[in-house]
Amino acid sequence: MNIAFDMVSAVHGGGFKTYNKNILKGLLIENDDNNYYVFINKGLNDFFISDLKNVHVISIPKIFSKMIFRHIWMQTMLPKYLIQNKIDVHFSPCNIMPIILKWCNIKKILVIHSNLPWLYPSVVPGGKIKLFLQKLFTNISIKIADTIIVDSKTAKKELIKIFPQINSKIKSIYLGVDSDAFSPKEDINIEYNIIDKIDIINEPYFLTISSAVRYHCLKELIIAYEKICEEYNDIPKYLFISKNLDSKYFYELKTIIDTSNYSQKMIFLQNIDSNQIPHLYKNSNLYIFSSYCEVFGFTNLEAMSCGVPVITSNKSALPEICGDAAIYFDPFDTDDIKNKIINICYNKRQKKEMIEKGYHQAKKYTWEKTFQQTKEVIFS
Repeated sequence: MNIAFDMVSAVHGGGFKTYNKNILKGLLIENDDNNYYVFINKGLNDFFISDLKNVHVISIPKIFSKMIFRHIWMQTMLPKYLIQNKIDVHFSPCNIMPIILKWCNIKKILVIHSNLPWLYPSVVPGGKIKLFLQKLFTNISIKIADTIIVDSKTAKKELIKIFPQINSKIKSIYLGVDSDAFSPKEDINIEYNIIDKIDIINEPYFLTISSAVRYHCLKELIIAYEKICEEYNDIPKYLFISKNLDSKYFYELKTIIDTSNYSQKMIFLQNIDSNQIPHLYKNSNLYIFSSYCEVFGFTNLEAMSCGVPVITSNKSALPEICGDAAIYFDPFDTDDIKNKIINICYNKRQKKEMIEKGYHQAKKYTWEKTFQQTKEVIFS
């Protein structure tokens, strides 16, 4: 059997890369009678290394990372390669696939990692043209796919509500947590060379890791934190690790922080080396995540796995994934966010209880389970 994995993505970081890296590592671990073809962005080969003779890695030029060119490559050049190499199964984890496959005898597996374009189209980063193309190609891909995989039961329900006809071919498969990288707290001495403000690592601090997009409600977090600072002098600093996916919103957030009376207590960083993230979790006092549209929510579980209490949004799939191991708030209500942060900060017994619950909750999600269930879909 010839199996193709299209890992060429317009997004090089975040959840896409985490999923792609781990799913390949788990599925391509031993030689078998199948041939595997992996399409990947040039320059990202470092996240996938395989010396297996039946695994063929095809690097795609960087220009095809850009949205328009990626669509052109996927709809024209990729199908030609799939047909020429007599591919039996095409696995696409990036929301879209070649339309021409509708008329090909190839098993089509599509993974949808976001329901944002249908639920909240007005806050999708990138403008109207990008949104139009994204919805157009994803809608068609959903219709022609033989199997659709989503990351949670909530995501499955949301998608079926939009596309009732896919009920029989959609499957939810939870993602995993890398327990080796994200483990309970320990004493750490790490040198950081990002900026001089990183000495926050030696002080108590809150942590949020979240792209700068409107549906992540970072503005509400900043306002809630300012309200806390007005009442409490001993409140920890706040470290935001972000990525500029919406320039207008990103600079809006920067302006709010820079002009705040408590700007010295808030640190806003981007482009952090991913190897440093586990240490930032482990040294934090509290992890806060405020998105209102998530199909899974990696960072909450990573924080829990590191022994950090989590408070998070009560929207979308986050309650499903975190269970009773997190404290929930309304991401639009800054007073609710403020009160939930204060409660856990000054309640040592509750904090200890949430750390213990979080650790056990994170252990439920393993990549091994993800691999096994995904293999069942591929080879069924």
